[in-house]
Amino acid sequence: MRVEDPKLALLARYEHLPIIRGLVQLVPLGIGSAVDTALLGYYQAYQTDRLREFFDELGTGAVPLTPELIESNDFLHCYFATLGAVVRSRRQEKVRYLARLLKSALVSQGVSSIDEYEELLSIINELSYRELGILSLLARLERATPRQQGENELQRAGRFWPTLAVEAEKLFGISGAMLQAILVRLQRSGCYEEFTGAYLNYGGGRGRLTPLYFRLEQIAGDISDVVA
Repeated sequence: MRVEDPKLALLARYEHLPIIRGLVQLVPLGIGSAVDTALLGYYQAYQTDRLREFFDELGTGAVPLTPELIESNDFLHCYFATLGAVVRSRRQEKVRYLARLLKSALVSQGVSSIDEYEELLSIINELSYRELGILSLLARLERATPRQQGENELQRAGRFWPTLAVEAEKLFGISGAMLQAILVRLQRSGCYEEFTGAYLNYGGGRGRLTPLYFRLEQIAGDISDVVA
């Protein structure tokens, strides 16, 4: 089996976007002009599909990339780290979300440091698309449900928690005990924390987003806005 060199195909796709084309040149896909092993060909095609989604998103809108930026060591460090996450991602939405992180992080009002970029990238890399979607859904419900006078955060959460359960099942096929299990897993990300303390008649299982989630959203946007 012989397949087209994936890098040549990507270079041709972005012929009229010189900065994106320059980034494609840096992708470590070079395996020669053709391959003869079917399995390797399928793997390269799989990688190329994800890279195409990634570069398509980088090329949308007013791309905040300049030749000077893409030649900087900080940018190259973030770029190669992000590529690793891209080729490991299955969902197209998540690949495009990674592109938005890279696009937004290294411009004015972006990340405060390369360490912060690595931390945000690690969150996206480690969480599934459904987990990121649950965080986004919870953020929407929190914004739509401001605290009322004399109300604590647990009481506020109680007003929208039934909606969270309904929407999680509708959008992601997650219901009942499975939703609770995912929320427990999300605590490891630092983006969600369960309420603790002596609340009257509180049996556990509810929580809130942390400032870390809203920082991720500030930089990369809301994953629910990403269209594959």
